[in-house]
Amino acid sequence: MTGNATNVTRAAREPLIAAAKRHNMPVIAVLVATPASVCVERQDPRPANRTVPEDTVRAQHKAMLHSHPVLLAEGFNEVVFADSLHQLLPYLQRLSEARTADLGLDGSEGLGDLLLVRRIFGPEILPLWRWREGSDIAGGDRVGEIRLGQQYLTLALRTNVDGEGDIGFDVLVPCPHDDECPGYAWVPAYSVTCLFRALNGDLDDDEDIVCTVHGPNTDDPDVPQNTADHEAHELEVIGG
Repeated sequence: MTGNATNVTRAAREPLIAAAKRHNMPVIAVLVATPASVCVERQDPRPANRTVPEDTVRAQHKAMLHSHPVLLAEGFNEVVFADSLHQLLPYLQRLSEARTADLGLDGSEGLGDLLLVRRIFGPEILPLWRWREGSDIAGGDRVGEIRLGQQYLTLALRTNVDGEGDIGFDVLVPCPHDDECPGYAWVPAYSVTCLFRALNGDLDDDEDIVCTVHGPNTDDPDVPQNTADHEAHELEVIGG
């Protein structure tokens, strides 16, 4: 919410502060430090019906100067000057403070095991996420769930992707081989777009699906479909 006006009096600011507080939003005052003489000069190009009298301009400028020291006491969480909004140093400072909090380096708990969830799927997913502790559907890997209303997705946190130590997520999808398959079919999820496609059914026949019963989703006759046969095939290849 933005209150885009001069708001140089406490009476004008009070309802704006109250509205922000009602919605649990931070209240930030942005001051434009333009000299009074410049404010007056900028009236010249304006049409007659949009011109503010000089005494009014100077009175508002004076009121703004008097307001500055008391803005925090009025309830503003932060007071900034407009010319500092687009400077790199304060921008990097805010990013650094946010990152420090995420990692728990500021003394807080931080995001902990949700840090990877946010990195891959975005911060909007965090309120919808919960870990399903004790679930054994992912072969010992940790299982999480994203739920909103009656719709949900189940994901597995893979900590050794392709046997190379990489970390990522798989999302649970229907088995492409058998509608009544008793196993679990997983496909990699690299972003929130993958989550959307999984829930929408667009990944139901993805070539990267691997079922715990039927194996990879492929028509290649050289790749065994049954998981047990696939493991035997791998051992045969290794043994020559």
